Amino acid sequence: MTEEPGRLRVFFVVQPTAAHYREPLLRHLKASERLDVDLHGRLTNTEVTSAEEIRAASDDVLSRVTPIDFRTVGELWWEKGQVSAVWRGSHDVYVLAGRIYTLSAWAALAVGRLRGRTVLLWGHGWKRPETGLKRLLRLGLYAMCDGLLVYGDRAVELGMSYGVPKEKFGVVYNSIYAEADTGEITPTGEETEPHRPMVLYSARLTARHRLDTLAEALAEMTDPPHAVIIGDGDERPRLERRFTELGVEADFLGPVYDYHRLRELYGRTDAAVSIGGAGLNVIQAMSFGVPVIAEADHPDSSPEIEAVHEGESGRFFAHADPTGLARVLREALADRSGLRRMGRRGLEIVRRRYTAERHAEAVEASILRLAAQARTRRRWTGRRRTARRRGRITSRR
Repeated sequence: MTEEPGRLRVFFVVQPTAAHYREPLLRHLKASERLDVDLHGRLTNTEVTSAEEIRAASDDVLSRVTPIDFRTVGELWWEKGQVSAVWRGSHDVYVLAGRIYTLSAWAALAVGRLRGRTVLLWGHGWKRPETGLKRLLRLGLYAMCDGLLVYGDRAVELGMSYGVPKEKFGVVYNSIYAEADTGEITPTGEETEPHRPMVLYSARLTARHRLDTLAEALAEMTDPPHAVIIGDGDERPRLERRFTELGVEADFLGPVYDYHRLRELYGRTDAAVSIGGAGLNVIQAMSFGVPVIAEADHPDSSPEIEAVHEGESGRFFAHADPTGLARVLREALADRSGLRRMGRRGLEIVRRRYTAERHAEAVEASILRLAAQARTRRRWTGRRRTARRRGRITSRR
């Protein structure tokens, strides 16, 4: 194994799967001049229904990912091969899933401590405050690793409030595209001719997201914007009926993966709406210069919600409040210069933190820093043990 800082060999588990939106990040990591990244991961999210399954990366990228076989019992997971890999120690650093219900992660961390390996965890960390057994479990898991790669600043703030040292975190954010849109920003009404406003929703159509809120909000508006719905899921048939029952016009397009088609759709969009838990749908919209109107304080929101700054890159409406959403939509759509300003600000945020290039740079820098910390800590611990042994030998004499 590499003893000095250099091109470290990294066993890297792709989170959550080797999906299409991970492809730009994985290409950047494989091209790293400082890390030799050995990719492992699930190729598809087979634990969901076919309608909710996310498209995998291209065959070219998948050919570079060693598939992970896994077993589940309820919420408990076991990902095969990781414990034995840490035991063998053929890599300098191991980056594993930071999920508290993944039993193989606990076992791999225990083996790592026994064998003196550098094991990091990659995951959301804390998305919201926790109490009781779940917080204790998470703290126990995190105590065993050498560092944490997390998606946002909120996870660091919460972790520190629970006693996790700041230096144990590496904030890597997230990404969906190689670059944010580099073309002219026209989606928020640069046109001189009057047009009907358009809002776009892009996410899985599941009960957890509760798109009914958008239908009910639009039904309250005297002159509602046209709605475009991207995504699929078990709830789609019911939601289409619900929009029709409320007399709300909406185009349900199903999944859309083609970048140029998405660029065209967002280019006609005045504002993107995030109902329920926000995630990469926020970054996708901002990548095209479109501001986001998001549900505030939703417990399922991922760290990408941190990119929405009230009045700067988007707006918030109260949790599960259709009337509040209708009000915010009316206010935002009436201020076209404000929409353009928020769209530009959101694009700046994405270019600074949420492109695949920035994501890969943050992952690379965090791995190098955390690995160096682990080496220093082990050397110091080893010297202390040696000194204690020598002291015991001297005292016996």
